[in-house]
Amino acid sequence: MKRINIFLILLVLFAAIPFIAAADDSEDSSYTDVTVTSVEYDPEVFMPGDEGTITITVKNTGDESVTISRAEIYSQDVTNLNDEAYDTVGALGAGNSMEFTFNVKAPLKEGIYYPRFYLDFYGSSGLSYNVPVKVDDTGLTISVINSPDAWQEDVSKSIQIRVGNPSQVTADGVIIYASGDGIESDQTSFFVGALEPNEYVDVTFEITPSKETTLKLNAEWNNGMNSHTSEISVPVEFGEDTTGADLVINNVEVSGGTVTGDVSNAGLEDAYSVIVTVGSPAEAIEPYKQYVLGSLESDDFSSFEVTYSIQGSSSSFPLVITWKDENGNTYSSEYTVSASSSGMAVEGDDSASSGGAPSGMGSGGPSGGGMGMMGMSGAGFANMPIAEIIIGLIIVIGLVVAWKKGYLAKAVKVVKEKLNKGDRK
Repeated sequence: MKRINIFLILLVLFAAIPFIAAADDSEDSSYTDVTVTSVEYDPEVFMPGDEGTITITVKNTGDESVTISRAEIYSQDVTNLNDEAYDTVGALGAGNSMEFTFNVKAPLKEGIYYPRFYLDFYGSSGLSYNVPVKVDDTGLTISVINSPDAWQEDVSKSIQIRVGNPSQVTADGVIIYASGDGIESDQTSFFVGALEPNEYVDVTFEITPSKETTLKLNAEWNNGMNSHTSEISVPVEFGEDTTGADLVINNVEVSGGTVTGDVSNAGLEDAYSVIVTVGSPAEAIEPYKQYVLGSLESDDFSSFEVTYSIQGSSSSFPLVITWKDENGNTYSSEYTVSASSSGMAVEGDDSASSGGAPSGMGSGGPSGGGMGMMGMSGAGFANMPIAEIIIGLIIVIGLVVAWKKGYLAKAVKVVKEKLNKGDRK
């Protein structure tokens, strides 16, 4: 009897084996229908040390539900900052999708890394998938495309820079700053916004230095949730402005309380709001107290006329020229002229109210002097024996008049008659 019972039990077990195997095969094969359908990165490309997210989407393309026990991402280089987020997952129904978002931190070296995404299915094997992560250290570039050859103290100058994005991804929230010790800027920053890959933007700052210093130009931007900065330094050194307007006075004539002449712009840049007047001891009077020339382009000239009065026995007075550059900086120059002669202004002092001096203008005025109406410089004309020349001209003119009137012939006749009478005696 016992043998019959054992035989029946074994028979039942052998009969059940195919059904158990079928069930196992069904459970073991169901996970193969789960696949990775997409991977998203924020940011798309990491910079060294950046933090961001990797979102992986999986889908159950089969006809049966699959139970996921946990999800994980493994890497020796890319750090998973929430490694316990998916220790328990649950069922993924047939035809459904599920997202897994991991907070990660990129390594400090450039390259492409492949952390492994792993799904552990309940009661069977798991799904493994390599996720490529790009790490690139390419940031925004800053270059100076237009800058003064030299700076002057308290004089505003323009500097133009170009900010470019050579990277593979968009730089968000781009802001450009100008700063430095002793630096004053008309605008502390420029907001650019998004800068697409392979694009650039040009920005101009008006900079006024109070001393020789270093100008710092910074570009800040965001890569995902990470802030980054690019910076360049520009030395600010004082020197002569070799490209500015250079105003020169010539062909000066002084007559009866009126001084006239020409103002020429020998510089490389235009001069604006050009005004000519006189300085002490002379006093400008109507009708031409100040002569406004307006704008004077490079290599151009314009005539002026100023009326004045002078007190005491002063023999000279200064002509004063003021003008502005394109940034509104005011410059002035003085040229000394004689109150009793005509010719070129001979002595000059130049200054810029904003701290700089125009190019080519020293304390001695324009080099080489200029030519007056008689073709002689002021110094040469002053050394001529004017009184002797005038006396000689008067004598010559008197002789010519006497000859034309016949007085000279009569005088000669009278002298001859007196000489003849003396001989007879």
